[in-house]
Amino acid sequence: MAKKKGCLFKIGIALLIFIGMIFVLFCMVLIMPSEEYETVNYDIPNMRDYYTHIKGNGEDKVTLMVYMVGSDRESDGGAASEDIAEMAAANADNINITLQTGGAAEWENASISDGKTERHIIKNGELQNVENLGETQMTSPNTLTDFIKWSAANYPADRYELVLWNHGGGTALGFGYDEMYPDDMLSLSQIGNALSDSGIKFDIVGFDACLMGTIETAYMLEPYADYLVASEEYEPGTGWYYSEWLKNLSDNTSMSTVEIGKKIVEDYINGPDSSFFDSNTLSIVDLREIPYTYSKLCEIMQQEEGVLDSRYSVISQARYNAKSFGDGEYEQIDIKSYLEECGKSDTELGKVLRSAVKYSGSSSYNSNGLAMYFPYDYPDYYAEIKTETDKFGYNGYNSFFDRFLSIMGTGQMNYSSENDYSDYSWYDNTNYDTYNVSDELEVKDKGDYFALSLSDEEWDKINGINVWVYVDDGDGYVDLGSDNVYEFDDDGDLMVDFDYYWVALNGQVVPFYVEYETPEDVKDGYTYGYVPAVLNGNEQIKIMIYWDEKHPDGYLAGYRPYSEEENISVPQKGFKQLKNGDTLEFLCDYYTYDGEYDGVYSYGDKIVVNGDITVGYEYVGEYDTNICYELCRIGSTPHRQAKQVRLQSQDR
Repeated sequence: MAKKKGCLFKIGIALLIFIGMIFVLFCMVLIMPSEEYETVNYDIPNMRDYYTHIKGNGEDKVTLMVYMVGSDRESDGGAASEDIAEMAAANADNINITLQTGGAAEWENASISDGKTERHIIKNGELQNVENLGETQMTSPNTLTDFIKWSAANYPADRYELVLWNHGGGTALGFGYDEMYPDDMLSLSQIGNALSDSGIKFDIVGFDACLMGTIETAYMLEPYADYLVASEEYEPGTGWYYSEWLKNLSDNTSMSTVEIGKKIVEDYINGPDSSFFDSNTLSIVDLREIPYTYSKLCEIMQQEEGVLDSRYSVISQARYNAKSFGDGEYEQIDIKSYLEECGKSDTELGKVLRSAVKYSGSSSYNSNGLAMYFPYDYPDYYAEIKTETDKFGYNGYNSFFDRFLSIMGTGQMNYSSENDYSDYSWYDNTNYDTYNVSDELEVKDKGDYFALSLSDEEWDKINGINVWVYVDDGDGYVDLGSDNVYEFDDDGDLMVDFDYYWVALNGQVVPFYVEYETPEDVKDGYTYGYVPAVLNGNEQIKIMIYWDEKHPDGYLAGYRPYSEEENISVPQKGFKQLKNGDTLEFLCDYYTYDGEYDGVYSYGDKIVVNGDITVGYEYVGEYDTNICYELCRIGSTPHRQAKQVRLQSQDR
């Protein structure tokens, strides 16, 4: 494990040691300047020809189909109407733009009916209504198929482009959220079936949606399209910027597909509505290269399966360190990042992958254009997701995941009676090495500070450290949250030296949970996390706080809705902004003196927004404060299994 120095606050004082369990927070993305991406080509054997054959000289007819499931992105903020206005502003009359709208209870565009599904064309800079389909479910495969067939029949073309606009939930959830039919999304296999039933081959299929830039999405699409344009990460609320690339395509309908994709990517990353804090990623992928890329990925994973007993710690650490997306909730990691972490970047897969991603843009650290599903934190969902991907033949390394999760599961079951995976079809009860860390944790008094000492062998079994702060309010313990700040001394021991200052908003200490920090060697690095709160008395939110060189005391970037649903939730695009007059009540978990969870409570005073909210640090030392260092073991899900060192404040 890399021995890391933290940056937000100093760490702790010493006494009591115990073993237990606690939650580890998810990882999000850090915003970095976009870097130039140069297209390379790999000689793929037996690669199919393109479905779309470009005539050239501007002689190609183009039909762009936009399938726009408005959902809350339209009814709460008008994001869909804004993108329609961008399409109209392009004045792209040399191409056919068909548009199907639906899935939203309310539309800001007066030409679109609330709660209804309608078909339109965009012509002469205007949205023109063609057909009202009534209350038709937008997340039905048949609805998507019918729209494609209708567009192709009425606006035949040499090149067909399809944009799917709405929420995306990656490999786990698929695409689309219809407010009138909230229980259904289009799974990857359903999207594939809809495209197959349409009979149309596409030049580009693009997702103006979160988290759809995965190899699973690409593999599903390959029989129906030449290129995929999609994002590995959350998209900001504004989504793609349409005006310029549509104008360029209208000016030259024979524009190469890679150049179209490159323009979409660049306009998205650098568009007028792009935010400093948006985690923008977007790439264009040549789907003809995906079957071979997939075969090479299968080879790597199958090889790793054969040596998993001896390399499990390496692979588990690589999975933990690899760039993750969607707060870690959707189990998607950047493939290139993972290959680098596990020492496989120089393989043929690394070269093929670099070729398949024809162009990638990112304002996010270590995002390289194509992600993969890799179960780790949430094995409970694996069986269901495996069943889904098997529907379109993506199953070449499921046996690796079966074995990997079985090793992890064995460790959890041996470590805690609260975990039991024996009823899962994928579980193998072989007695694997559980990567236990000694129960004899030694805290040393080194004069100026205390330190935790482990052997090098045991440190190698640790893949993460978190610091948790608990305050005794006289009745029990308030959970003030966590940070990932720690430092090792010259002897390789974990230093403990907390200064009793914590994150505050408008001078008031608040619960805070760190989510991500760039590696130390990253130029212009960032750290961010969230404050749990209730907005205006009825909506649970995460208030997002960022730190960088320009904002060493922190900066409030906005908020995201917070979901307590047991199932993986539909991701929200972008940050929402607080308004003057909004009220904020802060939430904390509470524990009895016996260590029993006692529910969620309001913490501190209510804040009424009036201008900018200041971020800083305030002293919490007037209370008896307990600091808990959480050492997350290899061989377990980090948010479920950890060895803890609790450190209580001394008399001052």
